[in-house]
Order: sequence, then structure tokens, then C-alpha cells
Amino acid sequence: MEDEPQSLRSSRVLATQEILDKLADRIERAYGLRRPQCWLGCSTRRVWFAAALRLWEAHSKDPLHVPLDAELFVASQPVLAAFPDPWTELTQPEAACRYRCRVRRIVRQLVRELKAEIGRARRLIRRGRDMETVLCTSDERISALGRYIVAQRAGRGDLASRFANSTAAQYRACPLYRRATAALLPGSLDPIERLACSMQPPLAPAAGKIALSLN
Repeated sequence: MEDEPQSLRSSRVLATQEILDKLADRIERAYGLRRPQCWLGCSTRRVWFAAALRLWEAHSKDPLHVPLDAELFVASQPVLAAFPDPWTELTQPEAACRYRCRVRRIVRQLVRELKAEIGRARRLIRRGRDMETVLCTSDERISALGRYIVAQRAGRGDLASRFANSTAAQYRACPLYRRATAALLPGSLDPIERLACSMQPPLAPAAGKIALSLN
């Protein structure tokens, strides 16, 4: 935005810098747990910041589908070499590609699990059990999100609202549930999104592009 005051541009860059620093810290911790034999010589601040920037750029290209999950980003990378090399493993374009593929696989798995939960609830209802009884009875095989989807599909917004808090907590625990839900329940999930966001402040600002580049 050409008309944006310099002070606001500076604030935006500083906010982004803070986010990258936090991501870098998380990536360093996650990599240290996964590769405890990492040399001190390779664990400079620059490598973790470069990895954070790679993750940020992947997220910024598709923010709805690629979360800022530093731990999953690290876990998505293969352990091929005997000696750790975070520059090669975390900062190259291939690292972002592997992360996106891992995210897609997880989302497909979540969709399969939710479909199984929905199928179980629908079978019980077809056998003559009341929907409210099925959804409000304790059953570890049906999550709060599964119950929410079944109620919404049946046009029972009043019943679905009972699972709003639990569904938001499920979103918070695994943000990829948002994408899985979109595949099963097209339409607006704004109330749940707002509730989930209120439970945990977002890591990244909703708008604005990063002012740094790996290139």
C-alpha cells in the first residue's frame, strides 16, 4: 500500500520479525528433539531464522491450507544423513514442498476419521435412536466435531451449538481440522472460527505480506 505511513510499515515489519523469531525458536527446539546429535557448529541463529522464513513463505502462499506449525514442519522432513544438516533439511524449497504434502496427507486422514464418526452416528439414528440422544450420549468413537457436523447437516443448529466449545477446542488442538471440516460441511463456520480464535490468539497477523525473502 503506497499510501501507508512509514510508521505503520515499520510496525508491520517489526510484528513480522517477532513472529519469525518465535517460529525460529520453535523450529530450533523441535529439531533439537528430533536430531539431538546436532553439531553446535550448525546450530547458528541464522539457520533457524532461514527455516522459519521458509515456513512463513509456504504459509503466506496458502494461509487457509498451510498452517504455521513449526513442529509439524520439522517432523515433515526426512532423516537421511547420519549427521544433521539443518541448512539442507529445513531451508531449501523442497522442505516447504514436503511440508505441504504432509499437511495434505494429514487432512485426508482427518476426513476419513470424521466420515467414520459421522457414519457411526447416522447408523445409530437409522436404527431408531433419537438424534439428540445419539449425539449427547458419551461415545469415545464420535468426537465433538463429528457430532457438530452431524447436527449441522440435519439442520439442527440448536443441537450443534452444544458442541461449539468442544469443537473450537478441537480446532485449537489441531488447526488442520478446519480444512477437514470444510470438505465435509461446506459453508460458513464463522462462529466456530471466532470462538477458536478467542481461545488462542493467532500467531500471524491476518493481513500483510512479509517484508523479507530467502532470495
